[in-house]
Amino acid sequence: MPYTLHNLITTQGGSASYDKRLSICLAADGFSFAETTPDGLLLTFGQADGRHAATMTDVARDVKLLFSEVGLQPLAYKGMELVVLSDESVWVPDELYTPAANRQYLNLVGGRSLSLATCRCPAIASTAVFAAAEHVVMAFKVAMPGATVLNQHAKLVQLAPRSKAHPVLAACWRKGRVDVAAFREGRYLFGNTLFFGNDDEAKFRLLEVVRSYGIESDSTELLLFGEVDRDRFARLRPFFPVVTLFGGNVTRFLNPDFAKFHAYRHALILI
Repeated sequence: MPYTLHNLITTQGGSASYDKRLSICLAADGFSFAETTPDGLLLTFGQADGRHAATMTDVARDVKLLFSEVGLQPLAYKGMELVVLSDESVWVPDELYTPAANRQYLNLVGGRSLSLATCRCPAIASTAVFAAAEHVVMAFKVAMPGATVLNQHAKLVQLAPRSKAHPVLAACWRKGRVDVAAFREGRYLFGNTLFFGNDDEAKFRLLEVVRSYGIESDSTELLLFGEVDRDRFARLRPFFPVVTLFGGNVTRFLNPDFAKFHAYRHALILI
C-alpha cells in the first residue's frame, strides 16, 4: 500500500454511520482521519504516512484502498470534511471575490503556488484562497463524494464562540510555523500562518498578535494544539493569563486505547 498506516484506534458498534462525521487532515506527506459523533464521542483515529501519488486517479485509488482496509465507507457518513494544511492563503470578502482572480489574490500576499483551492466561509462572509495540490484535493473529493474542503484557517474560524466570555488566541503548531486565529466577543478578528526560527521568536509574534488586535486582558486564553511538548507549553505559560492544551470538541470515548491518545496533536479534525 502506498500509505503506511499508524496509530489506528477503532471502536466497534459505537454509533450508526448516519450519525457520524468523518474528518481528514491533509498534509504534504500523508493524512490523518477521525470519526466523531455530534455529542463528542471519538470513535476512530488513524494516521496514514507516505507520498501522494502523482495523478488524481492513483491518489483516489490509494485512499479508497486504505479506507476499505480499515472499514470506512465514506458514502455512509452524515458529514465529511477535508482540512488542507496550507502555508499560503488569503481571505477575500464576498463583495470583492471573483473566481477568475483566485491566482491574483494569492499572488498579492506573496503566494507563489501554481496549484490552489478555495472554500467559502459564511461565518465571516469571505472566501479562503489557498495553496494546495489540486490533484490530491480532487482525488479525495472523488474518494469522499460530497466532502467539504477547507483549509486550517477556515477550520479555526469555528472556535469563535469560545471567545464570548473572554478573548482567545488559538495557536496550532507545526514544524517551523504556527497557524493563529484571534477572537473577541464571539467574533473572528484575524488569522494567518506565522513562520518562526525558534520558540522565542514564535512567542514574540504571538504576543504581537494579542496587542495588535486588542485581545490583551487579564482573562485572555491561549489555546495550544498541534506539535506542543512540555517545554513549549512551559515557555508560553508565564505570558498568558490562561493557557489551555486544546483537544478539540471530543469529550469521551468507548475504546480504552484512547486513554493515551494525544487529542491536542490532532485538534483540527476534532473541532
